[in-house]
Amino acid sequence: MHIVIVGAGEIGWDLAQRLGAEQHDIVVVETDEARAAAIAEQLDVQVVTGSGSSPGALLSAGIDQADLLAAVTDRDEINMIASLLAKQYGVNKTIVRLQSEELRAPISVELLSSLGADVVIDPDADTADEILELVHLTGADEVYPMANGELLVIGAEIASGAPAAGMHLSEMAARYEPRWEFLFGAVTRDGITTIPRGDQELLAGDHVRVLVTKAARQEILILLGLPGKIAKRVMVLGGGAIGTRVARRLEAEGVDVVLIERDPARAQVLSQELHRAMVVVGDVNDTDLLAEEGARHMDAVIATTGEDASNVLACAYAASVGAGFTVAVLHRLALLPLVRQFGINAALSPRTASANSVLRHLRGGTSAVTTFLESDAEIDEFIIQPGSRADGSAVKDLHLPRNTLLGAVTRRGQAAEIVRGDTVLHADDHVVVFATPDALGDAVRFFVK
Repeated sequence: MHIVIVGAGEIGWDLAQRLGAEQHDIVVVETDEARAAAIAEQLDVQVVTGSGSSPGALLSAGIDQADLLAAVTDRDEINMIASLLAKQYGVNKTIVRLQSEELRAPISVELLSSLGADVVIDPDADTADEILELVHLTGADEVYPMANGELLVIGAEIASGAPAAGMHLSEMAARYEPRWEFLFGAVTRDGITTIPRGDQELLAGDHVRVLVTKAARQEILILLGLPGKIAKRVMVLGGGAIGTRVARRLEAEGVDVVLIERDPARAQVLSQELHRAMVVVGDVNDTDLLAEEGARHMDAVIATTGEDASNVLACAYAASVGAGFTVAVLHRLALLPLVRQFGINAALSPRTASANSVLRHLRGGTSAVTTFLESDAEIDEFIIQPGSRADGSAVKDLHLPRNTLLGAVTRRGQAAEIVRGDTVLHADDHVVVFATPDALGDAVRFFVK
């Protein structure tokens, strides 16, 4: 598939890396010469130096032969023009990043329709949604809804002394027989992620990703030795797009919110927009200010500024004084190793939110995709097509590729079900599958005819 990506920022770079690894023909269009040179040197992709709003640059990128355009610069107008031009050249699908809330509001429906944009993504809004999932279930460092929210993927580190520590998965399965409400889909140990089998022993310090029914989420947190406390007092650091969305949603849920914003003019706007949250003017690097505003008494401290170092240091301070749960937003991954070292509970990035959206619309037969910052494992929700190998087959008879694990099935009008060996699959079922990149291509063929 020939794919043109407009913009080689953090999001475009990540998409180019992921899609290039899947053997797609990738061309990146980037205005900044230094950035264009860097991505050409580090990734196996073609690069055109120019603007996504330039017909000449797009033609140089092969837009007239492209199957997909992903316009993901940080300028909405460039992305919109790129989509319009792509449609004029016959591109079947365009994915456009828009940050303006007004452009994504109902008032702009006709405008977007005239542009022909098939999919509109907003990484900041998606990141805010991911933060809220974590705040609703503190203790986990990843929470991703699947199957329209009936299932959750919970990522967390097994705590010392947790009931799961020292158990084999076969032992755990026997203990919960015949009611399986969760399944361990991936285990990361010493930086290596594997798709586990029954003989896998879980150890304290392992990072696991567990597929769980929504009703059993507290049960799995207890098993992993995590608090699972619902946050009632939250400090949000930074009043940009992500922080504002988080604060607005939390105050609507009745949470006590303190928002710290450095820019006085922006803080004034936020104090008028937010009805219950306390807005404080100040620098998130000022530990005296964080102490004065009660960081140690917060159930969660969430750092969402555009400065990664500030986010990490502020969360590290909050963790050191006893804040219940800390989340740092990272735009570049260079600081990711410091997150664990400083005792920060979770790190999120807009790049994964964008990758999930783009991959979902790129792959036929896939209704959800979840990727991760610290692992190449992936979770996909496939729709079984009539006549595919999975249609009418029992799970035990599928013989899925190594490093692939089928986790759950959902059917219209029925509750989500963690699969067993004798579970029979049918066309139009939604199945949740854990896989590593080397196995994903083979796994797709079981579900798509």
